[in-house]
Amino acid sequence: MNLHLEDHQRAAAHQHLALGDFPSLTKAQLDTLRRRSQELQGQFRAHPVLHDALNVLLLLGLFCADVLALTALPFAFPGWLASATGRALAGVVSGAVHGFIVCGIVTLSVHEGAAHDLLIIGKGRLAKGLRRLANNACRLFLADPRHYAESHAAHHRNLGTLEDGSFTHHVNPRRLLGALLPLAPLLSHSDYFPWRPQEHTRSRRRSVALTNGYLLSCAALATWLHGPVFMVVALLVVGSWLSFVLDRLRESTEHLFMPLDRVNGTRELGLGFWGLLLGGGPWGQPCHLTHHLEPALPWYQQLRLHFFLRRLLTPEQRRHFFPRPVLGVPRLLWRLATSRHAPAARS
Repeated sequence: MNLHLEDHQRAAAHQHLALGDFPSLTKAQLDTLRRRSQELQGQFRAHPVLHDALNVLLLLGLFCADVLALTALPFAFPGWLASATGRALAGVVSGAVHGFIVCGIVTLSVHEGAAHDLLIIGKGRLAKGLRRLANNACRLFLADPRHYAESHAAHHRNLGTLEDGSFTHHVNPRRLLGALLPLAPLLSHSDYFPWRPQEHTRSRRRSVALTNGYLLSCAALATWLHGPVFMVVALLVVGSWLSFVLDRLRESTEHLFMPLDRVNGTRELGLGFWGLLLGGGPWGQPCHLTHHLEPALPWYQQLRLHFFLRRLLTPEQRRHFFPRPVLGVPRLLWRLATSRHAPAARS
C-alpha cells in the first residue's frame, strides 16, 4: 500500500496540535506487559501440537461455515426462495454472512500466517505442509501473502514514519471511499489495499487465478441450489464487497489520529461489537495495540493480554487507547470525514 505524503503531513499536524495531551504508556507499564507476554509465549510454544490443531480446526471451520452460508443458510427462509425478490433477500443475508467469514479467513491467513508465521508452528513434515496451506489460504480471496508479509514487516519496524508499509494514521477520505466502492478490490484504481500490490506481479496473478477458481466453484454450487439471482446478490454484490469494507474500516481506525511512534501509535478496538465485526471475529485483530506491543503472541494469547492491559492502564489511558463502546468507531470515522480541511504540516 502506497504512503501518500499528504496523509503523513496531516497526521503530523494533528499530533502537533495534541502535543502534551496524550497519556503515553510508561516504562513500568511496558516492562510489566513484556513479562506477561513472555509467560504467554512460553505457554503456547510449549504445546505446538495443541496450537496447530486449534488453528487448523479454526480454518477448516471457517471454510465450512462459508460454504454453509452459501448453500444451507437460504433454506432457513423457505418462503423467500419461491420468488426472485425473495431469493435476492436470501442472497443479501447469505452474502453478509459470507463477507464476514471471508474477512476473518483473510485476516487470519495473511496476517497471523503469512506475515507473522504464527498460524502453524510445528517443525515436522506435516506441520510444514499445513503451514504452507494455511499461510496461502488468503489467496482464495485476492490477497497476496508475499506482498503483505513484506509491507507488514515495514509497518511494524517503521510505524508512523515515511517508511511505514501500511500507514493509516490518516487517510484522505476520498481515498478511503475509493477503496469502498463495489468491485474496487478487483480493479487497480485504488492503492489502499495492503494485502495486494498495484502491479500485476506473478504472485498477485496466482492469487487472482486461485480466487477465480474458488469463486466459480461457489457460484456454480449456489446457482444450482438457489438460482442465478441468489448467486449474483450473495457472491458478486454483497459478499465480495462487504468483506473488503470491513477490512478497510478496521485498517482505517486502528491507527487513526494516534501518535506517530511505535509504542503509542495504535489503539485497541477491543472485543466489543466493532472490534469483532470489523475483524471478522476474535482472530481478526481486534486487539491491535497488544499485537503491536507484543507481536510474537498468536491471536488467542493477544485476547488474554488484552484483558491484562485493560487492568494495567489508567482510566485516562483507556479513554485514549480504547474507543468508546458502540459510538467510538463511528465517531472516529466522522472525525476523519470532517478533517479533510484541517491544515497539513509544512514539509
